[in-house]
Amino acid sequence: MRNLFRKPKKSVFKFITIIFAGLLLVFAANYYINYKYSLITDDFFSKFNSCDFTAAKDIITDDNIYLKLKKKTLNKDLNTYFSSVVKNLCDSVLDNEDSKSKALVVLNEIKSYNILNSSLNKVIISLDDTYIPESDSDYKAILDLALDNYDNGDFDIAINLLNKIPDSSKYYSDATNYIEKCITDYKDNLFKEADDLVKDDYYTKAINLLSNADTSIITEDDADINNKIDSIAEAKENYLASIGANDSQNSTLTSNKLLQSITSSNINTLNIESLTPYLIYVNLSEQMTYVYKGTMNKWDTIKSFTCSTGIDDEKTPTGIFDVRERGDWFFSDKYQQGGKYWVQFYGDYLFHSVPYNEDQSEVVDNTLGTPASHGCIRLKTNDAKWIYDNIEAGTKVIIN
Repeated sequence: MRNLFRKPKKSVFKFITIIFAGLLLVFAANYYINYKYSLITDDFFSKFNSCDFTAAKDIITDDNIYLKLKKKTLNKDLNTYFSSVVKNLCDSVLDNEDSKSKALVVLNEIKSYNILNSSLNKVIISLDDTYIPESDSDYKAILDLALDNYDNGDFDIAINLLNKIPDSSKYYSDATNYIEKCITDYKDNLFKEADDLVKDDYYTKAINLLSNADTSIITEDDADINNKIDSIAEAKENYLASIGANDSQNSTLTSNKLLQSITSSNINTLNIESLTPYLIYVNLSEQMTYVYKGTMNKWDTIKSFTCSTGIDDEKTPTGIFDVRERGDWFFSDKYQQGGKYWVQFYGDYLFHSVPYNEDQSEVVDNTLGTPASHGCIRLKTNDAKWIYDNIEAGTKVIIN
């Protein structure tokens, strides 16, 4: 009986020894495989980082036994590595540290590994204006990129991308729907902004906003835009009429006040309104132009410019006007001189720079502080540019 019990003990010990040896062998083999895998991938990353793409691709071959054994790990590591490279490239392009062309070379090389797929396509398409889609996966990437721009409110970019999806693509229907959505949302945002301006009685500014709507998003003769402009123009007429009705009894007194000298001490006692947050006052006797910012009876002087107005035979008109059109240059054949940064306030009368010769290379008359113009209001070139850049159409202009 004792002998019978001894044999199994030796058998169990032998079995355990075999198992242990097998596990040790597996561990050693796995360690070696991982070691070889690390050497191979480290060499690949080094070559790729150095832009030695041919050598890098030669390292990642299908017949490499170690890579075959670690295929899932390799795909995961390549995904992580390539994602990091793409992010760094995008950041460098945004920071102007790298050119788009260089980035696209690297991105297209990454694309050849078929690891990142559509997410990579989206990045390439965003950087390459000449990219030619090759498959529906490309059109899916275009759609995704368009939706990113739509979410950011960049409707013009989104529409441009969506228009690249042909009717043969299965994403064409989605593209068409989102184009309509871009147009609708753009107009809704535009109308809301215009309504906010109208609430503050900035009718002219609201009309200008709508008149300058982005024609890459909507057509020039968009019926909704035109109807909205007409309704605001009508509201503006009613507003101006109501002001006239309310002030009818004191219209003469008000007009006389506005055509007297306006000073910093009395400007906020005259109930002066403007359709924009700005007001311009030109004092002919002082040959000064003053710019105010604020609202009725809350005006603050923000600029004062020495100017030159019309000579006796061609006087600058006095009265109450408003800013209208503008341009960066005009030239008069009659007077053989022109002006930079002109802003119209009445007919042919403008704010503009001191006069220049025809090729804009030389100032022909530097006179300021005394009448010297043919009726316009001359300013230093920088002062004229400030008005050109900042004063909106509809701004009230008072000259006396």
